[in-house]
Amino acid sequence: MTVLLFGFEPFLEYKENPSQLIVEALNGSTILKEEVKGVILPVEYKKIEDVIVTKIRETKPILTLGIGLAPGRAKITPEKIAINYRYSREGDNAGKKYRGEKIDPLGQDGIFTNIPVEDLVDLLNENGIPAELSLSAGSYLCNNAMYIIIREARKYNSLGGFIHVPLHESYAARIQRPIPSMSLDTMIRGIRLSMEFILTNKKENLTFS
Repeated sequence: MTVLLFGFEPFLEYKENPSQLIVEALNGSTILKEEVKGVILPVEYKKIEDVIVTKIRETKPILTLGIGLAPGRAKITPEKIAINYRYSREGDNAGKKYRGEKIDPLGQDGIFTNIPVEDLVDLLNENGIPAELSLSAGSYLCNNAMYIIIREARKYNSLGGFIHVPLHESYAARIQRPIPSMSLDTMIRGIRLSMEFILTNKKENLTFS
């Protein structure tokens, strides 16, 4: 079976996106005998749903995991819930903004991931990778992607979730701003460990029909 891993292209003032670099590094690798297929999402509201829905339908992955950049966060932050809401003061890469609108007019107001994120946070910290549970994925593209990922994963009784990461150190150093960061190698190791943990514990978390 397949693990589907989504990252994002650069957006706003961030000319590099660590989520893209992480996904590219892990694309084609094998996690517990499962092949990792990496896909880079456009930072455009109108395009991401079609890409996510199509890729999940084509690959029918056992796990779909989105990775996104959260500037200002210092730790890897697995997300607990996606909300059916989009609001953005800044436009996407096509200039599109939303001022408070549902992602799915017929969908639930919020959807919890079926990944054991509380235990995942403990695992990462025990392995020397700073991590913290997040209860808000925001209202921009990452939350939008997370909502669609979990909604679609439920249709196939598979696992779906989202993890935010900080800026990578090399980029933070180049832009010379006092902003939290983490080494790219540490983040890659953290996402690999996350996938291994999720797959190891998959049976007890596949509860959706």
